[in-house]
Amino acid sequence: MPLHPQAQQVIEATRALGLPPNHTVSPAEARVNAAKRPRGPGPEVGQVQDRAIPGPAGDLPVRIYTPDGAGPFPILVWYHGGGWVVGDLESADGTARQLCAGARCVVVSVDYRLSPEAKFPEPFDDCYAATLWASDNAASLGGVSGVVCVGGDSAGGNLAAAVSIKAAATRDFRVSHQLLVYPVTDVNFDTGSYTDNGSGYNLERQGMIWFWEQYIADWADVADPLVAPLQLAPDFPHADRLAQSFTITAEYDPLRDEGEAYAALLQDMGVASAAQRYAGMIHGFFSMASLMDTARAAMDDACAFLRGAVDDVVAEYHRQHDGSPTAMRQLLDPQAANVLEIFDSLDIKPFQEMSVDECRAVMNNRPRPAGPAVGKVEDRIIRNEHGKEPGDVPIRIYTPDGAGPWGILVWYHGGGWVIGNVETADATARELCAGANCVVISVDYRLAPEFKFPTPFEDCLTATLWAMHEAESLGGQPGAIAVGGDSAGGNLAAAIALAHEDFPHPLAYQLLVYPATDAHYDARSYTVNGAGMFLERESMRWFWNHYLEADDLSGYNVFASPLRARLTSDLAPALVITAEFDPLRDEGEAYAAALRAAGVPTVQKRYDGVIHGFYGMPHVIDKGRQALELSCAQLQDAFAATLQRETAAVAADN
Repeated sequence: MPLHPQAQQVIEATRALGLPPNHTVSPAEARVNAAKRPRGPGPEVGQVQDRAIPGPAGDLPVRIYTPDGAGPFPILVWYHGGGWVVGDLESADGTARQLCAGARCVVVSVDYRLSPEAKFPEPFDDCYAATLWASDNAASLGGVSGVVCVGGDSAGGNLAAAVSIKAAATRDFRVSHQLLVYPVTDVNFDTGSYTDNGSGYNLERQGMIWFWEQYIADWADVADPLVAPLQLAPDFPHADRLAQSFTITAEYDPLRDEGEAYAALLQDMGVASAAQRYAGMIHGFFSMASLMDTARAAMDDACAFLRGAVDDVVAEYHRQHDGSPTAMRQLLDPQAANVLEIFDSLDIKPFQEMSVDECRAVMNNRPRPAGPAVGKVEDRIIRNEHGKEPGDVPIRIYTPDGAGPWGILVWYHGGGWVIGNVETADATARELCAGANCVVISVDYRLAPEFKFPTPFEDCLTATLWAMHEAESLGGQPGAIAVGGDSAGGNLAAAIALAHEDFPHPLAYQLLVYPATDAHYDARSYTVNGAGMFLERESMRWFWNHYLEADDLSGYNVFASPLRARLTSDLAPALVITAEFDPLRDEGEAYAAALRAAGVPTVQKRYDGVIHGFYGMPHVIDKGRQALELSCAQLQDAFAATLQRETAAVAADN
């Protein structure tokens, strides 16, 4: 695409300063001029502290940015750009603040020695020493020792890649994520992007040659991947320990091609490596998130990538504490921790240590909120005539106050397909009816192990088809039907959405709250959150064993394990809600990612610090209330759009 107008404005503002090209002045003059260039400020963060830490040549200045709230946080060690010649803690301040606030991570910004006074390997040695220090001192910084992230822009991206390479080889510390922003990765000034963008876009080809001349003492060093990471051998023996990476490039940047080539090299080596080119952008745009829309989008993408590092931090914390539930509960939201303390005081055994009847008694007798008043509540019984095991299916219909037409949400309760009913789902159904101003049909599907898969699924399918057939008599429209559920109910909702080709009308939406999506999924969240967090790993296996036949292949059926389906873009848009300390977290998020990859509009929201079941506890866990409010807002939007189309279609027919 053409140069973005905002990028053009930055170029013009820089030209208006009348600064000479870097390669025509001394390094000292280049540093003075660099401080005059436009850059965006950053937001307020919890704490900012300047420190001097031990470095290879004496004290090494760093600036530490800590977010508000309680950790442990991921630790990001950030190396500023500037061709190894210019830049400092001040030039990196805005970017460090943006990353700290947006990714909720501690940022350690490193004021490494500059060239030509300090040539390779001295700047690199400073960065490596600072990262080792951050790893060793992570606990006191608000993180967990032994695992860090690295990142940098331009020459800083070069240093971040090099630190990750050396750490993989030495095992001095573990780098879990590397954020490489238009990184310098090779000494090749004849790439396509150098040819196309080597003049007139802020970073000049001659300027990069000059930067390299300041940094390198011996040109034989350019074969070293710690100097030029693109020289890393494809058969690098420690590739399995290289950090997952996200590489940001700009369309009008001479460094574009080498950054993308390094991302591809990592991918070819089996490293989880993603790259994103930002159209119309120039070198340096990332540091202008407060000034440029595309820079804001790139910063959001970078922060989303770095937020994934919290899982590595928690996993390392889990390892260091031998999985102690007491230690793990220290990481919880205080309200979620209080709920677990109440459960402990009731001396409720894990599900897998009780009989089915005991589990149902505990669930049915557990205190529950009342839920808000709605316009009307009616119990009915419909008939599943065509399933494997025909039978009655009770439903409860919640109708809002006021006049329709309304959207209709068919809701399937949680409880591992073994426990739960319309009573246990009553408060949630009322919240969704009142909050989304929609009809809610709560389905009392038959339970396992008396009725194994596919009968619960077929009961839910029957109820959904009935809702479409009876939509107008219920005050809705047949094309404005959504499905939703929590836990096992989320599994059933996802499965019903997969059956959309059997419906007379497309579904409007699917609301999947910490859904179980694969009978054989065994992700890290099962290990880290599998004990002492209300829903246990062994509980889920117990539930699955009751739901599925042990001697058949039903676990591979996509209506039992939606994550195994080949998803298509014509599925209903989705909201997938997960909880940080839930064994089902990763499979829910994997399903959300699969929906997005298939082209399905999907919002995925993880609520930090909370446990499985929090959605049904809005009266005691604030994030449960937040999750309900998000659900209602998404449903309202989906129903409004669908009802508007239906009304327009009726008007056109008339």
